Amino acid sequence: MQHYQFIDYGDKKLLVKRIIRESHLKKDFDQKILKQWTKSDTLLKKDGLFYCCETIQEARIAEPEVKIQLELEFPEEL
Repeated sequence: MQHYQFIDYGDKKLLVKRIIRESHLKKDFDQKILKQWTKSDTLLKKDGLFYCCETIQEARIAEPEVKIQLELEFPEEL
């Protein structure tokens, strides 16, 4: 079973994909490469940890533009 972590950041909701200690990274590492590697779009840093996160898009419920009405024909009973 997977356990997901979420962060509320401003008006965004972020899904934490990976947490990496700053001490495990090279000095002056390329943040773009880290984002690509973790498939993240946001990096946050707190207490020596980098949080690689993906922004959760707000869900929209789509209503069909055209309503379809079905007509069923049943054979007459003999």
